[in-house]
Amino acid sequence: MYLLRLLEIDRHVTIKGIVLVTSLAGLGNATLIGIINKGAEQAASKQPFSAQLVLLYICAFAFYYIANRASLQRANSYLQERLGALRKRIVGKIRKAPLRTIETVGHGELFAAVAQETNHLSQNLLIFVSAIQSVFLLIFCLLYIATLSVPSFVVVTTFMAAGLWIFWRRRVALNILLAKVYGYEAAMLDSMQGFTEGFQEIRLNAKKNDSLFRNFTHIVDDLEKEVVGVGRDWVMLLQFANAMLYALVGVVIFVLPMFFEGHTDVIYKIVAASIFIIGPVTAITGATNFYAKAEIGLGHVYRLEELLDKAAQTGALEPEVSRFAGFSNIEFEDISFSYRDGSGQTLFATGPWSLPLKRGDITFFVGGNGSGKSTVMKLMCGLYLPDAGRIVVDGQEVTEESAQEYRELFSAIFPDFHLFDRLHGLSDVDPEKVNDLIKRMELEEKVIFDDGGFSTLELSTGQRKRLALIVGLLEDRDIYLFDEWAADQDAHFREIFYGEILPGLKKRGKTVLAVTHDDRYWSCCDHRMALDLGTMETANGAA
Repeated sequence: MYLLRLLEIDRHVTIKGIVLVTSLAGLGNATLIGIINKGAEQAASKQPFSAQLVLLYICAFAFYYIANRASLQRANSYLQERLGALRKRIVGKIRKAPLRTIETVGHGELFAAVAQETNHLSQNLLIFVSAIQSVFLLIFCLLYIATLSVPSFVVVTTFMAAGLWIFWRRRVALNILLAKVYGYEAAMLDSMQGFTEGFQEIRLNAKKNDSLFRNFTHIVDDLEKEVVGVGRDWVMLLQFANAMLYALVGVVIFVLPMFFEGHTDVIYKIVAASIFIIGPVTAITGATNFYAKAEIGLGHVYRLEELLDKAAQTGALEPEVSRFAGFSNIEFEDISFSYRDGSGQTLFATGPWSLPLKRGDITFFVGGNGSGKSTVMKLMCGLYLPDAGRIVVDGQEVTEESAQEYRELFSAIFPDFHLFDRLHGLSDVDPEKVNDLIKRMELEEKVIFDDGGFSTLELSTGQRKRLALIVGLLEDRDIYLFDEWAADQDAHFREIFYGEILPGLKKRGKTVLAVTHDDRYWSCCDHRMALDLGTMETANGAA
């Protein structure tokens, strides 16, 4: 029961208040039914309406209206608060999770869990609130019938309980089919990514384009069949619910008179109460579709949360002072790491390799595609924790508890970097200094810094990397990591990068780790390491 888990029913104070107000709304509803029946009885006997009855009706109506509105508002407020807490909790765990966990789960799954599923809940929670309120209204309507006739209460309650039980059993079977629909929808979204992320490739290859579209068409056709089947079963289920309600009225009219011979006025009142029951029952049965989707969606969210909990790393996320700040030497000793599939089979491995780093040194890493350069960079900056080996900073070993303090030494720009439009974490930065750096990066005609953010991110890849470099320089970390930073720069800016920026960082005592293919600039480093299929060795010609 994921919805109950979301609501945290053990929070008695809040829940009791909502239950109390909702109960009062149901009581007001039942009172209105009784007053209406009393008025109808007087009208049938041609008695004049008393002022007392009219006043009682107005008061009961006002009481019901106010209680009903308060119930919906308080319940909706509480549910939205719980949903907001869930979002914050999940994102809080995502930002603390290991990179490998995020890569394994996938950005699409994360977005679907945090945004898509919770947004669906947020937009439809009032349906659920209304259904809960309808349960209370139904209970009070049945209690009203009990005041009129206990045998009638037993008959009506038994009939409704049997009908709702049958409805629920058939609804559970429908949930299984609904889960299959979600599977087809996920496959359709995966297929659609090929048209957006691979647009350039399919526009250059008509056969690939046609094949991708045929695959997409096949998935959509399968999805259509499943949805039509679910829709057919859902229509039959709704027909059953409607038929059950009309059958209930038939029972009241044709069966109950056997218990009330000579007391037709009581039958009229029970018929009126039964008609009032139709509304709550319709709301309850109509909410089952939302409930099923909510359970499936929340199931995804909570399974993601459990995965994040299992992979959670210890240690402070935001250490006030890193114990490694101002380091002199870092030793990477016999580092090994491997990527594995779901069955535990190794897909790629790097190591064991060792490497000493000294403050102020510039180290280049070279190698072909697939040699493991980016993996090594992520291991060196602590985004990946090694499977074996250790990292030692000035005699202190980096542990899982101190890993975040170690990461705080680095400012990195990877090939798949994300550029934020605001300087998060740099609230006291001098705007003049930022704009001076923008000018130095020759971007002053493209972008300006104002009110804590950049005016635009609509730039070429090379220009975006220059903007990312500005952010890195403002962070002023001890170690700068550049993974193919110069690959998207023109010859002019490559000259600036290798001839001015890197020497400037070295002069300031910064350590630089750079992946590069620019062999004409290899003389600009202190050390050059060559990587090949996960192995690392000192390259010939290193300074």
